[in-house]
Amino acid sequence: MAFSLYGRWYTWRQRWAVIFKAYWRYVPNRWYLLVGLIAQILLWFFAYQMFRAVGGDLFLAHYNVDFGIDSIGDSRRAFNVPLLGAAVFLLNWLLVILAVGRAHFHFLAHACGLATLLAQVLAALALMSLYLINFIA
Repeated sequence: MAFSLYGRWYTWRQRWAVIFKAYWRYVPNRWYLLVGLIAQILLWFFAYQMFRAVGGDLFLAHYNVDFGIDSIGDSRRAFNVPLLGAAVFLLNWLLVILAVGRAHFHFLAHACGLATLLAQVLAALALMSLYLINFIA
């Protein structure tokens, strides 16, 4: 039984090594992964700076032009934006990993990579608007 479990684990490890090697061999995936990770690090850094600057005060989480302030809460809500960006990043990365070796892998890799970068840019814009709401306005 122990040899059977080891054999299954070894074949599972070999299969995933081949998948990750094929993922890494496609050069645009490296760039999407690198830029996405750097963007995620920056988003978390700026959210932490906003959290630290607000401190224990009230945090304005949403502002509507027609109605004014819609949502007030704890300053930990600043971390919701990079958390959502990280969820999109991980979901798209997992989708590309699972699509390695399929017919339209290159198209799916570009589509998911660009969707991830778009989500990171939109998250950065959301953090900038939170900054404007809390500190400038």
